[in-house]
Amino acid sequence: MTPTSTVRTLSKPTRRSAFMLVEMLLVLGIIAFLTSIAMLSFSAVSGKSYFQRKAQNLVNAFQSAWNTAQQSDRRYAIVLSFTEKTWVLRQFAQLDFEGIPEDQAIIKTGTFDDRFQLDYVLYDDGDDTRTPREGERVTAATFFAGHGGWQFGGKIVLWDEDGNPWSIVVYRIGKPVELLPGDVAVLIPQEPRFMPF
Repeated sequence: MTPTSTVRTLSKPTRRSAFMLVEMLLVLGIIAFLTSIAMLSFSAVSGKSYFQRKAQNLVNAFQSAWNTAQQSDRRYAIVLSFTEKTWVLRQFAQLDFEGIPEDQAIIKTGTFDDRFQLDYVLYDDGDDTRTPREGERVTAATFFAGHGGWQFGGKIVLWDEDGNPWSIVVYRIGKPVELLPGDVAVLIPQEPRFMPF
């Protein structure tokens, strides 16, 4: 007697169920893959919008100080603190370039962090917070606005969370404050002896 082998075949309903299970697993895999891509894209966009929002808030503070100073006799200062990682927009009555009394009105404040970093300030007269004068330690940079415009123009260099530099450019008169990508060059006013006229 020869051994007979029995081959079991799946019935049609069982094959159909197995096929549906494979289809369902495939669909779930595709959904999981698309969801992970969407999450990565969203986190990248939200990081950039965080930086843009914080930077635009600082630009608006500069522009607000300049606009209000032009329309009134009030004076304003924006103080960028390297040590406290904050910025403050203050209104004050009397211009004193040596310091602003602490009791002067605070209009707006903001903070710097790892996703919105303050690097340095370069004024348009050549003063650079990266290279302080001998015996001096730079803890803050200040921009003063009065009826005639800004005391000094310059740029504030910031870094986003991806390590990209951005510049807020402050012009002494006439032109609005701008947020520009990169560490841009600023125009340094020339001494009269170097001017052709």
